[in-house]
Amino acid sequence: MVRYLLSKQLCRISWKSASTATRSYSQKSIAKNIVPTMSGFFGHVPLEPPNAILGIALDCKNDTFKDKINLTIGAYRTETGEPYVLPCVREAEEEILAEKLDHEYLSQDGLPEFTSTSKALMFGDDAKVIAESRVHSIQSIAGTGSLRLGTTFLNNVMPGVTCYIPDVTWPNHPTVLNASNVPVAKYKYMDSAGTGLDFPGMIAALKAVPEKSIVLLHCCAHNPTGVDPTEEQWREILEVVKSKNLFPFFDNAYQGFVSGDPNIDAYAVRLFADAGLEMIVACSFSKNFGLYGERLGVLHLVTKSKEQTECVSALVRALARGLYSTCPSYGARIVGKILGDPDRKQQWEGECNLMAKRLTEVRHLLYERLTSENVKGTWGHIIAQRGMFSFTGISKEAVVRLRSDYHIYMLMDGRISLAGLNNGNTDRFVSALKNILGTN
Repeated sequence: MVRYLLSKQLCRISWKSASTATRSYSQKSIAKNIVPTMSGFFGHVPLEPPNAILGIALDCKNDTFKDKINLTIGAYRTETGEPYVLPCVREAEEEILAEKLDHEYLSQDGLPEFTSTSKALMFGDDAKVIAESRVHSIQSIAGTGSLRLGTTFLNNVMPGVTCYIPDVTWPNHPTVLNASNVPVAKYKYMDSAGTGLDFPGMIAALKAVPEKSIVLLHCCAHNPTGVDPTEEQWREILEVVKSKNLFPFFDNAYQGFVSGDPNIDAYAVRLFADAGLEMIVACSFSKNFGLYGERLGVLHLVTKSKEQTECVSALVRALARGLYSTCPSYGARIVGKILGDPDRKQQWEGECNLMAKRLTEVRHLLYERLTSENVKGTWGHIIAQRGMFSFTGISKEAVVRLRSDYHIYMLMDGRISLAGLNNGNTDRFVSALKNILGTN
């Protein structure tokens, strides 16, 4: 199946047939034989519930309580709780403004200064896959758009093949896979406590996956848990993927935002690339550049040869045409200027490191306050997890009380965004939790 994925047959797929393939998945979801009545064409449409994350975030926004605490949305905040624009981003914006650039369409691959530098950021400046022209990089609409384009591609070249995702993962993963008509199943990831990695269970589950299946992996800072494999565990995962001939699909939303070093955070992807595996990597630049509203992403498709790359690139362009045609230029221009200038790139790495450092400090502050106040439970997992989020293990009942009694907003599964905590509100959060849970 993987040989089929990257065979030269892709070269013979015409733009017309690719466009037809793009339309086919959406047509399957359209209701059949809808007859308009007195209620009109839309009378049969049910009311969808609000998004679990965005709905709670909106409730928090509408809460007029002065000292409310928002631990929902995964967006970085400063120590004073304010949105943060990286200084290197401001400098790039000023340079772009001074250049008085036009607003013409980008090519389908996106802005070359962005796609080439983002490729090097992901795989390394001296990466063999780049030198051998075995990676095609196409700009996309943030992380979600990258995933959608990637899953649409897989549905066209590997129709009916199941994608296995962690049993706890970003809620948008199954949504995007379903929208692309890619079958979804789960593999074991979290332990029985729900706060750590069940690595033996994960390995056993992957070994039981049918050969030539797709497996979705979080590159770093697993969302929503913050629970990542170690480098040694990644090497063992690689061996299972190779032995089962699985197709890796990496979600990379936090490169540089976890350890503070983009090279360290790229370990898993580079490990698999160096092993010669074909794969897809969907990347977002929302978190590590603070460009949430610019919706900037890139999709990397790694092949076996330069010839296969040419075929794959032609197909993914055709599929992108039916999804969004071309991408916005502004965010790509910003990142292209930063990554394309060695001094500015170094500045970005330093600023990214500062954000990662603050989140790590918040982790330790929260752990210290919870343990010093003897809040009921065990809390070591908070400092063992990584990145922006923590899967705290706090029960749904406690989450409801935190919201109703203390104006503290977090997701029902106990996930918190650490960026919402600081020296000014952590004590209040811990005190409220102590009142609800009691002490050990």
